[in-house]
Amino acid sequence: FGSSPPVGIKSPRHQRQAARCHRSLVSQRHRSRAMDPMEAWKASKPFFTGSLSGSIATVCVQPIDMVKVRIQIGGAEGGSTNPLVVTKQLLQEDGLSGMYRGLSAGLTRQVFYT
Repeated sequence: FGSSPPVGIKSPRHQRQAARCHRSLVSQRHRSRAMDPMEAWKASKPFFTGSLSGSIATVCVQPIDMVKVRIQIGGAEGGSTNPLVVTKQLLQEDGLSGMYRGLSAGLTRQVFYT
């Protein structure tokens, strides 16, 4: 993008014209770098929709994942590994909110990862 006019023009009048033309082109280039809101949305849309879809999937899968982790812990500690029993215990002990414990970490991961 240099700031000097084109080289090789001999006449002072032509040099001034070339310099004005060059400044005009440089000015147009700088103006065209600014992104209008629609272009910004088009550029960021895949990231936004990916984060949103990943977050929705995490919210749907979180209760199943929580039961899976409790089954793994139960198997290691000699507790129940029956998914229905584990789900019943989890709901009795922690209520519905217990199924979504750790959701914030999963959502954070999805926003930055997907």
